[in-house]
Amino acid sequence: MMKTASRWFMALLILTVLVPFTAPGTPRSASAAVLATDIGSFETGTDNWQWGSNVTGLSHATSSVNTPGTAYAGNRMGELTSSAAAGTSWRSIYKEFSAGLNVAASPYFHGAFNTYGINSSHTQFQVRITFYSNSQTLVSTQSIAGDQWNELSVDLSDWSYRTSITKIEVAFRSVTYSSAWTARHQLDNVGFSAYPASYSGAISQVTADATQIGVQGTYATTSAVQLDLIELQPYEEYNIAATYTAQATQSVTPSGGTASFSLGAARYASSRDKVYSKFAVIDHTTKKLIARPAYVTQVTNAANTYAFPTASSIKGLQVQNVDDAQKLGIGHAALNVAFNELFLESATGAIPFAMDGTTYYFDQSAVTKLDNDIKTLSDNGVVVTLILILYNDTGTINSLLRHPDYSGHGTVVAFNATNADGIRYWKAGVEFLASRYTRSDEQYGRAVNYIVGNEVNSPYYWYDMGDKPLQSFVEQYARAYRIAETAVKKYYSNGRTYISLDHFWNGSIGTDALKTYKGKALLDEFNRQIAAEGNIPWNIAYHPYPEDLFDPTIWNDTTVTDNANTVRINFKNLQVLTGYIGASDYLYNGSKRRIILSEQGFHSLSNSLADQKTQAAAYAYSYYKAKFLGGIDSFILHRHVDHGDEGGLNLGLWTRDTTKSFPAAPKDKKYIYDVFRKIDTSESAAVTDFAKSIIGIADWASVIPNYDASQLADRTPPAAGSLTSVTAISPTANVSGFETSADGWVISEYSQSASVVSGFLNNPGTAYAGSKALEVNVYNSSTGDSEGGARAEKGITKTFATPINATATPKFQFAIDSYGGAPGATEYNVTVRIYSGANIIEGTAQMTPDTWNAFSMDIGGWAYKSSIDKIKIWFSANSTALWNARYQVDQIGFGA
Repeated sequence: MMKTASRWFMALLILTVLVPFTAPGTPRSASAAVLATDIGSFETGTDNWQWGSNVTGLSHATSSVNTPGTAYAGNRMGELTSSAAAGTSWRSIYKEFSAGLNVAASPYFHGAFNTYGINSSHTQFQVRITFYSNSQTLVSTQSIAGDQWNELSVDLSDWSYRTSITKIEVAFRSVTYSSAWTARHQLDNVGFSAYPASYSGAISQVTADATQIGVQGTYATTSAVQLDLIELQPYEEYNIAATYTAQATQSVTPSGGTASFSLGAARYASSRDKVYSKFAVIDHTTKKLIARPAYVTQVTNAANTYAFPTASSIKGLQVQNVDDAQKLGIGHAALNVAFNELFLESATGAIPFAMDGTTYYFDQSAVTKLDNDIKTLSDNGVVVTLILILYNDTGTINSLLRHPDYSGHGTVVAFNATNADGIRYWKAGVEFLASRYTRSDEQYGRAVNYIVGNEVNSPYYWYDMGDKPLQSFVEQYARAYRIAETAVKKYYSNGRTYISLDHFWNGSIGTDALKTYKGKALLDEFNRQIAAEGNIPWNIAYHPYPEDLFDPTIWNDTTVTDNANTVRINFKNLQVLTGYIGASDYLYNGSKRRIILSEQGFHSLSNSLADQKTQAAAYAYSYYKAKFLGGIDSFILHRHVDHGDEGGLNLGLWTRDTTKSFPAAPKDKKYIYDVFRKIDTSESAAVTDFAKSIIGIADWASVIPNYDASQLADRTPPAAGSLTSVTAISPTANVSGFETSADGWVISEYSQSASVVSGFLNNPGTAYAGSKALEVNVYNSSTGDSEGGARAEKGITKTFATPINATATPKFQFAIDSYGGAPGATEYNVTVRIYSGANIIEGTAQMTPDTWNAFSMDIGGWAYKSSIDKIKIWFSANSTALWNARYQVDQIGFGA
């Protein structure tokens, strides 16, 4: 994301200074329970557990001598030391609850337990878990293996005293070793869940068509049974003690010990769409779940089903200036959508949007800005990605969107998926965006990728929902993610959603496992939880920055290694990520998850020429690594322009103008600019040749596996047209004279408005021909500095539903006039772009203000002149000043 808040610099210092090494964590086969009641995560202390029999100490430890040596979840675990009692004697710890713990709604006890092994002759160990309700007890003794984490569960749903548990005792022993044993024992992730460790049945799929929700699965049973289908809201857990209204019922009879079920329910409850709900199947008699509740995983009636767009190359940019982005020839763009700026509380100045019978109001000005950027980019063949984020802000709606446990530290706030109000605004926001930007007619432009949050493995800084154990954090993030995925798929069957991760893999920014997580551990847990509740095609938006953001020489990084235990993953070892997600339990329908590199950049230190060349070399190295690795859909660079609030980093393609109040006002192109512009063209090898000596290589193949110079040219840049000043024009085909209307010409880029006029203030004040012309307002006082002032291209464009064949009339002609007197300007420029699909011919010329200038561009030699589908005319001056000006055009068309 665009890191512009001043607080980001504090996070940056931690990111670049702390490099904790952490050994491999829980293997991905583990199924850590998400606890409704946590009584033993041991992250911040011993959680009030007390010593019992034969115990001499209890600590919350980061490591243990016995394997696996690391915590089951998070960074710490409980570890007890025992006296030299016989190995067969119990060593116990306990926790008391003065008020009595009521677990009626979450009656399944879970925990992870480990003990020292002894030797090959004594490998049998036990854990005894005793639950007390004053004088009443329930005891569960279970076997465990030494030197590994053992997941244990106890079902208390039939214990009458589960509503008032006063004490829990956990004890360890060896079954066979009677000699003195001073072993240590570990426990972690101890608590209660609403869900058991295993089920007798499984839900195979939950689908939604236009009218019905369908739930299918199997149940292992030896007798006929009645099953009930229960609807749960995303934030609800099934409560065995509660009363539910069945959505559907079915009596099933087993065959060979297994019964199949198929339950259907209406998709809509009045106007409320149940596609976001999760569905539970229970035994009607016992009220117990027969399978894990599951969400809809397939929406079969999406509003749009067109193919996913194809980009010209993987080259992308977090776009600040949409005119420059087109000159750079990007294939991908990423834009922030700040939800705190999206909603209004009343209809004034709003775009209304109805969902589930309620009307929501979206800020007209914010949406119009988004419309203009998205449409300009997507109309130019760019695949647009929206980054969905929330900043802490005032207002009733923002207070509902903000996660209730937000600590106040993070720059970005976690979305609230914990209650009905938070979820309905989150749903409404994503539905509004998806409904608007995935339309088949592209009325407002097209955005097909949606990133949920930012760098969620470092939530203390970039997705703040307060201190959470990993499993609880992932549960709430996955809930918000699934809602976004469902909303996108409701409107576009091929839309893609992404989880956002920074460059930490088997390491994290800090050591507090309640604040930041290892990327690998979070991704494993996210994958596990999503699969458990109904697998969906989630994808990854990764940020493979250098290990030190102030040092762009990524090829020298030392904390990146070529294995899954690496502290970080960046461009030097990007193959670790693409390889890791190729494991069978990561696949979706047999295919790998998609990866976009949605944010990464390279610092140019002092911005001297030498430093700018090092920045450009880092970009070239990284681009080639991503291109030839395979499995990477896009490489989206951060930033477009150096930003004054990024803690001293210079990550842009442009330097910034420090005379402007806006902290990222563009000033000068940096060395990386032309490298970026040409890297996906036939000039790629030539424009990156300088980088070899900086990296210390003789050829790219020595550091870029699969490098192939013949495959560099993914994109054909615009053909060079000759835009020539002429004394007169006489277009005869497709002429826009503006006598009766704007004739389909609309504003683009940074033009503010356009209207047909019969007179204007600048000379000569009358139309070029006839009585009227089209006048374009180019003044934007509020964001003009971020655009580049008068230097930014202000455009008009016309799209042709039926392409023009200009074979017989190959000379594009038009007249243009403009205000003079742009502060500091010595040149006034006009650029024409003529499109045939992805093929462009472009011509640029200087013009004279305050008089009509006639121009002609002969495209007779252009191979695509027989199928022209769009024309764009840009106007600019060579000044960065804000300028309250207009320009006029007239007699646009083609002639022989």
